Amino acid sequence: MRAEQIFKGIPVSGRLPEGDFTSIRSDSRRVIPGSLFVCLKGAKRDGHDCGAEAMKNGALAVLGERPAEGVPDDRMLLTPDTREAESRLWNNFTGSPGEGMMKIAVTGTAGKTTVALLLSELLRASGQKTGYVTTVGAAAGSVPLSLGENGGSSVSDIPGAMTTPDPEFFFPALRAMREGGCAAVIWEASSQSLALKKTSALTPDLAVFTNLSPEHMDFHGTMENYFRAKASLLRGVPRAVIWGDDPWLARLPGMFPSVSFTVCSAESGRAGHADVTALRIRSRGADGMDYLWFSSRAVFRVRTPMPGRFSVINTMLACAAALNAGGDPASVRDAVSDFRGAPGRLYRVGAGGEGRGKPSVFIDYAHTPEAMEAVLRSVRSFSPGKLTAVFGCGGERDRTKRPRMAETAENGADAVIVTSDNPRGEDPDAIFRDILRGFTGKTPVTVIPSRARAIRAAISSSPPDGTVLLLGKGHEKYEITSRGRQPFDEEAVARDALAAYGSPGPVDGAEERESESDG
Repeated sequence: MRAEQIFKGIPVSGRLPEGDFTSIRSDSRRVIPGSLFVCLKGAKRDGHDCGAEAMKNGALAVLGERPAEGVPDDRMLLTPDTREAESRLWNNFTGSPGEGMMKIAVTGTAGKTTVALLLSELLRASGQKTGYVTTVGAAAGSVPLSLGENGGSSVSDIPGAMTTPDPEFFFPALRAMREGGCAAVIWEASSQSLALKKTSALTPDLAVFTNLSPEHMDFHGTMENYFRAKASLLRGVPRAVIWGDDPWLARLPGMFPSVSFTVCSAESGRAGHADVTALRIRSRGADGMDYLWFSSRAVFRVRTPMPGRFSVINTMLACAAALNAGGDPASVRDAVSDFRGAPGRLYRVGAGGEGRGKPSVFIDYAHTPEAMEAVLRSVRSFSPGKLTAVFGCGGERDRTKRPRMAETAENGADAVIVTSDNPRGEDPDAIFRDILRGFTGKTPVTVIPSRARAIRAAISSSPPDGTVLLLGKGHEKYEITSRGRQPFDEEAVARDALAAYGSPGPVDGAEERESESDG
């Protein structure tokens, strides 16, 4: 692509090169002849220090916020913000793929994936072909899209799915959706991606906010910074759907008076004050929830197979967004009852224990104290037997939440097993020590470093009427260690453990549990 095309709308100083750019790269090791190398400053590396390597590998030009050592003046281009520029460069390079599609961004701490995937199904039921980019994958209609080996990261050496892919993967995915005939695109907008301006070249037509609770404090520093990063999604957005019962999100209408808000609430006392209210909420236990979706535009009974009160939140938001995007109320109502949930979001393994003499096992992605509390409370509401929670905390991530996770697990479960959950390059024992500081001793706690052994031990030691809740990994089919990404399917491990439940023989991992408990 010619330089004047790729830099359209981007402030740049320096002499634009004569030739065509073949690619855009932010990792100097992946530069190929004809590349434009973009210098990005990260937590561990500064791309401005890699300009010479990029030139050696064949870069046609280097774009930075300051001159990069080893780059000739006539090959050095400057711009005020390289992250902002990278998003616009990829948008230009892929032909502005968002044009002509309804653009919907979903953000919040919990529920983003469920709301995004459910919204996609609701729009499809109303006759709109949709594409989506979520934590669990991307697709154009029913056709899966690849986000690269690193799950959407342009520079990471350790593969792992990203909530919002880097521009290098995000914009080509949008182009595939447009070429596939999608009328709408839905994506999850993480707080980091918003702070790093990954999708800043796009302005959503509709934004959806699920909730807000402390997360990624290692990145944002304070809850206010986290909130501000999320709120930045609304700049220039004409319409938004928000969960009005969340005190953080209740601030948004006052901050963005030009946005048309649809406020959803499950508090019956707010009927008439919120735009959409859930009335006559009824739990059907493990079989899901019922409630009356009430607004001035439409009133209908929602029957969702997803259990737990947070399913009321997710379905209300998705239905409101679907109607805002042109969905038909009757089609939306019917499609909700067919959606069984996002992969790894309170997903039930096997047949469970009802009438079969085996415990129920659920997998959930909850990896914050607030999300864990919500899931434990939900499961407790329909599982009266012993509740065992299995969880860990990610390495090289927010350390402050680790003891809080322990406190939450201890308060919500009858027994707790602490295990591995993507330690990355951090010492697993250091992670365990941080977690253990949060326990007070009122609930039995065991440490089993091997996640597979922890799962087998939890299931084998659970009574037939008990429930085992596997927290943190959700849809992930891998474990990220210091050796990189290792294949790991906890659903398969749990299925095998359920199949072996009640068989004679020693409990797998018993010796390890005993020795770890002593330490």
